[in-house]
Amino acid sequence: MTPVPQINDLQQTPNDFLPFDAALAARPPRASRSQVAGFSTTHMGADELGVGALLRFKSMMAHEGQTVHLARLCYDKLYAYERIAAAHTSGDENLRRLALELFQIYHRRQSAGRPAQ
Repeated sequence: MTPVPQINDLQQTPNDFLPFDAALAARPPRASRSQVAGFSTTHMGADELGVGALLRFKSMMAHEGQTVHLARLCYDKLYAYERIAAAHTSGDENLRRLALELFQIYHRRQSAGRPAQ
């Protein structure tokens, strides 16, 4: 009787040979956005407020006929405040409320001495 060869003596499957999404699934979980970026609210999850609020803001501003660049909102403080001010003058109550929420986030982060990502 011939011995059966051992295909893989490793305890883990090597990530180099896994498909892209399988390699992502094998990674340890990342820290939540609230731990990384410092977002915190009482009525929304941190992930939704960080990315979700910015995407909603962009969409609502587009509906008002105004362009918003997400990267500039994150890295250009003056641009972010200008877009938030423009949104605050909108006739859409939901957009004004979201603009106020974003302003409070930027202001809180600036007061804490952190970049307003």
